[in-house]
Amino acid sequence: MTGESPASVFRRTQAVLLDFDGPVCSVFAGYPASQIAEELRALIQDQLGERPQVITEANGPHEVLAASAGFGDDLWRRVEEALQAAEIKAVESATATPGVDAFLNACDVSDRPVAIVSNNCEASVRSYLHHSGLLPRIRHIEARDPIHVDRMKPSPFLLEQAAGVLGIDPARTVLIGDQASDMTAAIAAGAGRIGYANKPGKSSDLAAAGADVVVENMGLLAAAVTEAA
Repeated sequence: MTGESPASVFRRTQAVLLDFDGPVCSVFAGYPASQIAEELRALIQDQLGERPQVITEANGPHEVLAASAGFGDDLWRRVEEALQAAEIKAVESATATPGVDAFLNACDVSDRPVAIVSNNCEASVRSYLHHSGLLPRIRHIEARDPIHVDRMKPSPFLLEQAAGVLGIDPARTVLIGDQASDMTAAIAAGAGRIGYANKPGKSSDLAAAGADVVVENMGLLAAAVTEAA
C-alpha cells in the first residue's frame, strides 16, 4: 500500500465509483484481451483491405475501438458490435477478484452507494454481476457509450454521469481502478482516486498517474471502509 491511508480517502467520500475489469473481476481471464484485440484488427483489415499503423499499434480492445473511429462511422460501429459480443462472451469465464464481495458488503453497511464505471459494454457488466450475485449491491452501471467512443475513460464523462445518477457531487466520490486512465478520469472529474494494483509494476504506474492511495488487495479496502464509517 502506498500514499495516504485508504480510510482517510473514504472519510471524505459519500459514494464509490468502481471500475469493473480488475477491481470486480478479471474479465478476460478465459478469453484474453490480446486475442480480442487481434480479432478486431483482423476485422478492420478485412473491411479496409489493409491494416493501418495506428490500428497495429493499438494495445488493447478498447484502444483498437478508439483508433477505428478515425476510419468512418460504418467501420467503428462494426468494431463496436464485435467488441460487445466478445465482452459478453468473455465474462462467461471471468474470475472474481478476491475481496470484492467483502468490500461491497462494507459499502452497503456504511451506506455508501456503489456505481460501476466501466469502458466495457453494459450488457457484459450486467451479465457478470447477475450470474455472480453481485447485481443487487450495485446502485448503477455507467458503461461504455456505444455511440460516442470518445466518452470512454480517461474522459471524465462516465464518472460525472454516474455521480449525477447517484445525486452526489463528483468531489464526494472515489474511483477505484487499475489503470492510469482511471486516475486521469478521476482527476478530471474532481473525484478521489484509489489505485488497485493487481499486477506487478502497476503500483508505480498508478501512483505516477495521480492515485491518492494504491493497494494490492481489495480486502484491505473493505477494512478501510469499515474503519472510515
